Amino acid sequence: MADRINSVNSLLKKEISNLIHRQVKDPRINDFVSIVEVKTSRNLQNATIYISVIGDEKIKKNALKGLTSASGFIQNQLRKNLDLKYVPSIQFRLDHSLEDAEKILTLLDSIDLPKNESFDAV
Repeated sequence: MADRINSVNSLLKKEISNLIHRQVKDPRINDFVSIVEVKTSRNLQNATIYISVIGDEKIKKNALKGLTSASGFIQNQLRKNLDLKYVPSIQFRLDHSLEDAEKILTLLDSIDLPKNESFDAV
């Protein structure tokens, strides 16, 4: 079943990305929106689409609103374009992993270690 979910995730990621950049005409959704990850539920009924948006918080929230607004259109296009028995219901979420990684790197950089001290790999 995990292979099936992975293949559905890949298929949805590719198709939704194409739809966003070629057919969705909402001005809130710019070229700097990318799909980071798709997570489909085990029963294949729901899929969460994690997006990354380049820009400030306002641009990110507007892009998310635009995608949420276009989700019905995207859902219908998926039904037309994909050869799936059931197309999962989709929900968009902002992916914060890049911001989180940046915060961690900043914290690590702020740690002041003596120059002669090193850590041995365990």
